[in-house]
Amino acid sequence: MVFIPAGEFTLGIVPAETAPRFMSERTAGRNAQPQQKRQLNSFYIDKYEVTYEAFIRFKPVAKYAVTQPNEPIRGISWYEADAYCLSIGKRLPTELEWEKAARGMDDRVFVWGNEFHEEWGNFGKTVQPVGSFKKDVSPYDLYDMNGNVSEWTASWYEPYPESTYEDENFGRKFKVTRGGGIQKREHGFMQEFTTITYRNFLPPDDRFWDTGFRCALSGPPEP
Repeated sequence: MVFIPAGEFTLGIVPAETAPRFMSERTAGRNAQPQQKRQLNSFYIDKYEVTYEAFIRFKPVAKYAVTQPNEPIRGISWYEADAYCLSIGKRLPTELEWEKAARGMDDRVFVWGNEFHEEWGNFGKTVQPVGSFKKDVSPYDLYDMNGNVSEWTASWYEPYPESTYEDENFGRKFKVTRGGGIQKREHGFMQEFTTITYRNFLPPDDRFWDTGFRCALSGPPEP
């Protein structure tokens, strides 16, 4: 795990009129506004997505469409991901923890900066073993937060503080997923879907072939 110190970070993205040129009002970027500073306590988070090899020790009777033991586990529900983390004394990260761990202390939109580089993360059609892309590394030295599979978080899909954006899906119905670039090239606004700030939301009891997770752990109490 990697230690993320307590402190302020930038959450969300600026409005479309001042956002990077690839942003569009036609996409869900509005649910990540307004951009704001948020304070978080310290926490730990897994350096890599949880692998098939690790997960199958927790659920040995399960069968998944995975070809290599060091590929990220996917095709599991939020409840399965949550149970795995709890079984080893950890928990799922909140979406704010996930974004800080991916983003660092500035307002970058990709883990490496503000320019999209298709070859720097796994944005193809096939899941790759964790840590395969050496440029897809956050400022805190965490791998695969831009590419590879999406990741469950602990958070319900709710509006950000002071948001004026309305979405009928807000509430305790869907869990937020973050990151992941598999198959995003099929969409017309691929770059936006691969930004750190992009918020997707899924039913917690469903399974998705491109969604996995990593675990977190609360840090020591603040003095």
